[in-house]
Amino acid sequence: MPKVERPSNNSKWERINTIYELLKQSCDGMSIQDLSKQMDVSTKTIQRDLYEVLGEYGAVKQGRMWKLDSKKAEDNLNSNERIILGILDEMAKNAGSSFYGKAHSLLKQISQQLEHPIFANVESESLDESHIELFSLLEKAIKTKHTVSFTYKKHLFDVQPLKLAFFDSFWYLLALDIQDDNKFKKFYLKSINDLTIQDNTFSINTTLEERLKKANSIWFDLDKELFDVHLLIDKEVMTYFERKPLKGQTIIGKDADGSVEIIVPITHEMEIVPLIFWYVPYLKVLEPQWIADIVKEKIQAYHQSLQ
Repeated sequence: MPKVERPSNNSKWERINTIYELLKQSCDGMSIQDLSKQMDVSTKTIQRDLYEVLGEYGAVKQGRMWKLDSKKAEDNLNSNERIILGILDEMAKNAGSSFYGKAHSLLKQISQQLEHPIFANVESESLDESHIELFSLLEKAIKTKHTVSFTYKKHLFDVQPLKLAFFDSFWYLLALDIQDDNKFKKFYLKSINDLTIQDNTFSINTTLEERLKKANSIWFDLDKELFDVHLLIDKEVMTYFERKPLKGQTIIGKDADGSVEIIVPITHEMEIVPLIFWYVPYLKVLEPQWIADIVKEKIQAYHQSLQ
């Protein structure tokens, strides 16, 4: 059978996944002693892994050998899926104790073993019970395309809910204001009160859906036309734009020194200006010139304030 390398840090979660793969690839099965040598851990550790965890995922004992019951194993999640669940579980911790309590309970029903070597520090505002309920109602209205009414900062609104958006660690509702000639508006989720789903339905055209997919921040404005910003990214930071590309980002050229030119479609300068400041001096605005001028003026003003 092909050799499966044991995990270098030998953490419990990775060790269990490796044992699972070893049993999966073994035709005749493996003894606890075999697994102990392969994993370089004690036989007692292997016994705990098999009896307390892997037995739930198809590991069965036949004499001295342990094998994988293929039928039982097919009914359970594979290793990659369990890791994904682990990441989701870690991310949920940042959304508040109430949200995490529900999320962890649900994830645990899917995968009974959520102990894992993953840490995901995703900044997110805390959501309590009332916010989760509000989230659920809005999600239902968006899916069924029903209008909703609610109070927001002491004003009553009737809107067509389009999307629940997560921008810079905060949740927002993107919607069309029916009483304001279907003007595109954004509402901070936790400031929405007394929400009611109405009987009226609405439809969304394909163009609008595609426009929403290009929203890079809360500054995105559906009522304005998209325009392109050309940026020259230094090779030292380009890796970050490759790992987490901006919405609609397109690479159009690469210079001999390794710097890369990209195009990003936006509707408002504040969708891109804060990002430019974050990466200065490793980023340069090529077009449009008025965006470059805004950046230059703000940098000059900052330097003058230090004098």
